[in-house]
Amino acid sequence: MILSLRQIRRRIKSVENTKKMTRAMEMVAAAKLKKLQDLLKQSDFYIAELKRILGTLVKEKPLAHPLLEKREETHKVLAFVIASDTGLCGSYNTNIFDETSRFISSTPHLPPPKMGGGMEGDETLTFISTGKQATNFLKRVKQTTIQEFMVPRPQEIDSSIQKLTELATQAFLSKAADRVVFIYTHVVSLASLKTRVTQLFPFSSTPELPADISKEKNNEGGIVDYIVEPSLTEVLEKLIPEYIEAETGQFLKHSLVAEQVSRMMAMRQATDSAKDMIESLTLMRNKARQASITKELIEVVSGSRALKIK
Repeated sequence: MILSLRQIRRRIKSVENTKKMTRAMEMVAAAKLKKLQDLLKQSDFYIAELKRILGTLVKEKPLAHPLLEKREETHKVLAFVIASDTGLCGSYNTNIFDETSRFISSTPHLPPPKMGGGMEGDETLTFISTGKQATNFLKRVKQTTIQEFMVPRPQEIDSSIQKLTELATQAFLSKAADRVVFIYTHVVSLASLKTRVTQLFPFSSTPELPADISKEKNNEGGIVDYIVEPSLTEVLEKLIPEYIEAETGQFLKHSLVAEQVSRMMAMRQATDSAKDMIESLTLMRNKARQASITKELIEVVSGSRALKIK
């Protein structure tokens, strides 16, 4: 289709407006990303210290705690899916949906309950969604969603973490779920985002420790011996819920950072594409103008020659 000069100019103006919008969205995402990165960095340090302390203490004495209960059979699974509220963030949501689909297909389904077994009406796999996109996806694939949340704003992150932790803990303690997992996007680096399915419950009382801190040593090279007050059991009973909340916070914070990284990169690519399109349209406009001028010159020359002949 051959466009007129006016149509080309209109299209250039439209693409320029789009480029301004995508550039602004890229800058907004970059500003949000910086704040979330700082928050995640602080959280990484905090949870590393919690993991070190907890891992060191539980080596002294095994702890019996309801959250550490090992269940032989997993009848019910509760999965938290974290996506975004809006689109325009590249493949961020698509990757989460693909990971969720794989999880659904790989989760074994129980046979129909026997009569009188007391499990009639119970779902073997249920979900809690964070983000409108996650909610809509779970509805499309006809999965049972018992709670739906919006993506929290920066000032709401702490309260959202507490709420998610409370839901996960209550579901496990009340045996509404024998296994609790989080499906989220982990930020390995700004250039590497990996979707993960991480199990929160049953919770391991012996978190893996890096080699350099698995055995703390004093200045003389001997193993550090802690004096714990009021008692080791009481201290661990406080640390375990704290550690679980910190782990839940990591899932949410990594997802928020990944969303802004994906949005920033998607908007940058859109801006670059708009620039390329403007250059192409500008070249087309110049050719159209040149063709128009050439046509007018030919008409003038032809008219002049016709007058001379007469």
